[in-house]
Amino acid sequence: MTDVHKKKETKSANTVNPLVAGIAGAVAGGMAVAAAVVMSDKKNQEKVKDAFIGAKEKVTGYIDTIKTQKNKGKG
Repeated sequence: MTDVHKKKETKSANTVNPLVAGIAGAVAGGMAVAAAVVMSDKKNQEKVKDAFIGAKEKVTGYIDTIKTQKNKGKG
């Protein structure tokens, strides 16, 4: 017997792991809150800007690493 209500799943090679996306979102959200607190001082604004750039680079690197490992595993 087949289930007529069963959804068909499609797998895409270009999807991002939901866990990675969640971590990236949490990092960005936490930094946004911290940034709002310290944005009153110009010196602090530069520090926040540098922190955002650093976090973006790290998250991008993590995602690239995971994609590379995923592609190697398919072999």
